[in-house]
Amino acid sequence: MSSDELDRFKKGVAGIWSNDNLTDEQRRAALSVLSSKFNKTAFINIVEEPEQNLFPSSQRQVLNSLVAFNNMSHGNKLIITTPSPYIINYLTLAIKSEQLNRKIAEINQPELNKRLYDIVPLASLLKADDCVIYEIDDKGNIVKLDTYQGLPSDENKLNQKMAEGNELFAELLEIEDLCQ
Repeated sequence: MSSDELDRFKKGVAGIWSNDNLTDEQRRAALSVLSSKFNKTAFINIVEEPEQNLFPSSQRQVLNSLVAFNNMSHGNKLIITTPSPYIINYLTLAIKSEQLNRKIAEINQPELNKRLYDIVPLASLLKADDCVIYEIDDKGNIVKLDTYQGLPSDENKLNQKMAEGNELFAELLEIEDLCQ
């Protein structure tokens, strides 16, 4: 419920309970009628580290399912905590796919949809304005990740750590070459 709906609902409940002219059965009936008037239209889904024990391809499937469920109702919200660079990458794919989906419709090229939906299913497309990514900086501050044309920036801690790992591995390969 919205906050306004919740306030109205609480006032209605208080009015029913404070009415001494009603029996318990009448109160239950009145509460049931009151409850039916308030439409619960949104679901907030908080998922902590959905990548746990999953290969990257499975992380992609889980994220696509979460986004598809979130897209089922306009008021839904999805909050994910993750240290996985794959999740951020797959969010980027979902956003870019939504942008391309609109472009395909503009240029009237529906044959491109199959290729697009093989990458990200239609139900899992994500509007850039509906996605915000935060990270914790070196000082422990929570900062919003920059975007580039609506896409999450590659300049983030997860990508930097992955790049460090790649550089260290490249250094090991150089040492291996010197051993030969």
